[in-house]
Amino acid sequence: MTTTAAPAVHLLCGLNGAGKTTLARELEATLPAVRFSLDDWMLRLYPGLHYAAEEYGGRAESCKLLIWDTAAQVLRAGMDVVLDWNQWSRARRALWHGKATAAGFDVVLHYLQTPLDTALERVRRRTLAEEPGSHALEDSGVRHLAAIFQEPGESEGLEILRVSGN
Repeated sequence: MTTTAAPAVHLLCGLNGAGKTTLARELEATLPAVRFSLDDWMLRLYPGLHYAAEEYGGRAESCKLLIWDTAAQVLRAGMDVVLDWNQWSRARRALWHGKATAAGFDVVLHYLQTPLDTALERVRRRTLAEEPGSHALEDSGVRHLAAIFQEPGESEGLEILRVSGN
């Protein structure tokens, strides 16, 4: 980020296994930016809590708000932030776009376009490797998200950077 540009909030969307966290780490290193990973926070705060558990959703939403409070401080200090969680629906993107713009920050959506077969293979490898900072996912979970994923469009009013996740 240059000193003349306003700090930006970088949002990510794509299938599980699309490469969102890999891209988030790259953005963190090259912009530079501060990356906030929901998975990292949730796995540390609630070890053993499965992402499909009934209480996970409410806790994750509370965690996102806490992350946002911290991210807003970083943005006010003049540095970009990467919100490393999936903005898979129009409603989610609108919520976080609205929060960022209401606070006076620019927003960029990075859309990772990855074939379902590639995403499934990556998730299988990640789960088998028990990679720290990521949930163990089943094929059915990846396929479920793929079925309900809402592709971003220009009508959402976001700057969209399309990234090949091949």
